[in-house]
Amino acid sequence: MAQVSLTNIQAPIPGGGALQDVNLEARDREFLVLAGPSGCGNSTVLRLLAGLERPSGGELSVGGRVVNALPPRERGVALVLPKGGLFPQITGAANIALGLKGRHFSKAEVGKRAAAAAEVTGAGDALALRPAAMTAGQRLRVALARAIVGQPKAILLDDPLAALDAETRAVFRAELVKWQERLQTTFLYATADPLEAMTLGHRAALFEAGRLRGVDAPRALYERPANRFVAGFLGRPKMNFLAGRVQTGKAGVVFKETEGTVELALEGERAGELAGREMTLGFRPEDVRPALETESPKARGGRCQGLVEHVEATGADVFYTVQTGGHDVVIRGAAGEEPRGVGRRMAFDIALEKVHLFDAASGERIPLN
Repeated sequence: MAQVSLTNIQAPIPGGGALQDVNLEARDREFLVLAGPSGCGNSTVLRLLAGLERPSGGELSVGGRVVNALPPRERGVALVLPKGGLFPQITGAANIALGLKGRHFSKAEVGKRAAAAAEVTGAGDALALRPAAMTAGQRLRVALARAIVGQPKAILLDDPLAALDAETRAVFRAELVKWQERLQTTFLYATADPLEAMTLGHRAALFEAGRLRGVDAPRALYERPANRFVAGFLGRPKMNFLAGRVQTGKAGVVFKETEGTVELALEGERAGELAGREMTLGFRPEDVRPALETESPKARGGRCQGLVEHVEATGADVFYTVQTGGHDVVIRGAAGEEPRGVGRRMAFDIALEKVHLFDAASGERIPLN
């Protein structure tokens, strides 16, 4: 079993803040992504597990064994640092072999195992090179080979793709998933990139200022965020958020935007219970679109109006930034449509079944059903 568990973990975060009673478990052979903005504490979690830092409270366990008091080499984990952490004065092959230090293998066996690890990660062309002569991608492949050569129970990856360009990052995202499936080893992966949180792991654990704010499959977090932080962290462009109040009237229960034009009917059994409360309305750019002249205002949810302030055509999509009077709303246009000009008024429809309501004070999502 290669479960990795944190129970009531407390620890300072470099640069300020602290982990606050974090409870989290990476399941056996799971790829778990720890994501959040810089300084959120996800890298600190990995360093605690690796033994580079000590918690001020709580319990760390790997494979069912408490490791708080164990030296790093005895914990059964391997850590890959952001830029690989290779020793500059030795070759790639020698760096990989360091993963077997203290294991009492013969020189021939060390070479054999290092070559096998390099084959898994595609680091063969960097074995004779020193880190300064390697590309960023080669350094990462060598660092990963060094991590897996000792067959640890868990591999900890601290933002390993940070030094790569966008195209190379895309290649490595796909390869990391393949390597984890091939090795069947528990992976814990820290990142500040929402795309990596969505695409890499079986589950994602999202951190904000030392607090664990949500843990679930990425799609579940995206579609049913527990709070505003989770909703806003995942997805690009980001979710739209509008401050306002829930009211009742002739049209039933509606959300009325503060100092803006958006007034949206709310559907759900619990909508009436929210009347009079200050709320934040959330909806994603793909769940709102420019209204078609041939559709009635009720054809697809709530129809609203705004002034087009910015148009961004990316090739496959067109995104409009529309000013409602109180907020800027990002709207994704239909695929292939001709972009409409800045300065024009635009009617847009919001899909009612896709909206979220968040308590204005706590940020927690309030289900409508």
